[in-house]
Amino acid sequence: MYTIGYISFEDRVSEGYKELFTPLQSHIQIIEKKHADQLFEHDSEVLHQIDTLVIENSGLNELNWICELIMNIRKQATVPLWILASSEHVNRTNRIVYLQLGADGIIDQANETDQSILMMRNLMRRFRNREQYGILKETSRSKMVEFKLIPQNLSVCLENGKEVNLTKLEFLTIEYLHKHARKTMTYEEIYQSVWNDTYHDRKYRVSNLIFHLRQKLEVDIEKPKYIKTVRSKGYMLNI
Repeated sequence: MYTIGYISFEDRVSEGYKELFTPLQSHIQIIEKKHADQLFEHDSEVLHQIDTLVIENSGLNELNWICELIMNIRKQATVPLWILASSEHVNRTNRIVYLQLGADGIIDQANETDQSILMMRNLMRRFRNREQYGILKETSRSKMVEFKLIPQNLSVCLENGKEVNLTKLEFLTIEYLHKHARKTMTYEEIYQSVWNDTYHDRKYRVSNLIFHLRQKLEVDIEKPKYIKTVRSKGYMLNI
């Protein structure tokens, strides 16, 4: 169900418009005029709770107030915005002014309201989907940057911006695993990348270094989130 924010000079839905929004099966939230001016002068939760906003133009003396209201809303929100008016109250020039200021459409009860309601429904649907996609996209972006190497500090940035300092060998190891993220790197490959010498007990050195890395990076070293053990082969950085 959609929520329609509704503003009118009379603080109610006029009798002639009551049935207009029935096909949308929406909840209409009346926003009182006496609060509207202050409400939209600063960031308001109302704008984030509604799927579209309707301003009823029911008189000839409401042009300036509605224009100012549209401008205030457009300064802080992209919510779909409609002007509900009859031809006797709003002429062609006024309609153009409303559209230029940021209204998405003019609904005139005397002219094909079915078409206008369908347009309103389609715009609300796209707006809601876009908002949801934006949240998913932001969440995805957060996941991508929750593990970031900072070479100049020999450190790693984890969740919530937490920066963990490493030794040079620890950083070289995690840097190598990061370069081959989500791929299994053998003990030999990790050793050659970090030490590049002929020490015989290479597996022990790598395992010991990974142990210290996990102590610094993992919340639970028994159930590591980042550095996964690939049995009998080596390790994989899971990011």
